[in-house]
Amino acid sequence: MVVAGSEALTIAEALTATTMKILQLLSNERLDVSTIGTRLGLSEAYISEQIRLMEDLKLVNVTYERGKRGIRKVCEAAVKKITIVIKA
Repeated sequence: MVVAGSEALTIAEALTATTMKILQLLSNERLDVSTIGTRLGLSEAYISEQIRLMEDLKLVNVTYERGKRGIRKVCEAAVKKITIVIKA
């Protein structure tokens, strides 16, 4: 993914320490929100909020699958690399 201008600013603002950790986890395997939260020691609600933000920015893809207790939100990285162009 290559971004410039206002899109680059939006992506840069979204790339916090947490979202970077989530992307690193998802670059290796598909994970559900609960598992991501457990591995990072953060709440499911917070992870779900971050995933929603990253999904809107097309950084992750989300599918829904049956789990042991209802529907699981399963995530995978949609990008392998992000290039932010400072000057066009």
